[in-house]
Amino acid sequence: MTRMSRWALLGLWSVFLVLPVLATLLYSLATVWRGRAFPDGYTLAWWVQAFSEPRVVSALMRSVWLAVLTVVVVAAVVLPALYWGHIRNGRIRTVMQLCALLPFALPFVVLAYGIKRLAGASELTQPWESSPVLVVLGHVALSFPFFLWPVDGAMSAAGVRQLSEAAETSGATPLATLFRVVIPNIRTGILTGAILTFATSFGEYSIARVITGSSFETLPVWQVAALQDTRGNPNGVAVMAIFTFLLMFIVSVLIARTGKGQPLRLLPGIGNTR
Repeated sequence: MTRMSRWALLGLWSVFLVLPVLATLLYSLATVWRGRAFPDGYTLAWWVQAFSEPRVVSALMRSVWLAVLTVVVVAAVVLPALYWGHIRNGRIRTVMQLCALLPFALPFVVLAYGIKRLAGASELTQPWESSPVLVVLGHVALSFPFFLWPVDGAMSAAGVRQLSEAAETSGATPLATLFRVVIPNIRTGILTGAILTFATSFGEYSIARVITGSSFETLPVWQVAALQDTRGNPNGVAVMAIFTFLLMFIVSVLIARTGKGQPLRLLPGIGNTR
């Protein structure tokens, strides 16, 4: 492939990525957009209206705290178990890797219906059948692999087995080793997994819609409802889409700066542990 063809391919790929974002941005600023290449006029009224509407702000806040809570729960579940799988019992990693394939083997809607039916099968869990608690658990199950794989790769790259053995010779407990030795050395993997988990939870529609209907309206649920309603606000949907894109971009830049250019494996690590 010649130098010119490589640049042409890169240019086409850039247009493919940038054009939808640019079109959405223009629509969020358009007064009227008829059959032309660009809007007839521009205004910030849609942005002001979107962030002034209580329903939109409430949906945005629900999505934010739901995504943050999902990150916390996933980290609490994955980090200790994965660390133990690296230093003591490799079968734990195998089980976790198999579980991580489930969200890709099942459509999200099927996964949501399965979680709801499973909660309703027992009198003990029936109160959760249509509750936000079940939405959190569903998001944890859905975003689990997006946190597991970067952290697993970071642990393999950092050689946590050797770090653990060195800490044990100094008298450190496994819990102290995890928090004071391992986590600082896999910070980049944790941050990468956190942003992937946050983005997956923030943009997920099916689980909240299937489990709670419209009683727990997240931002994606509001966006779909606004598009389906003849009196909805499609320009406001475009505003929130651009806002979400900017939010994820800023967080990604902050994580990249925090990582200080350290290389990271995004796939499960192999070879360093048994």
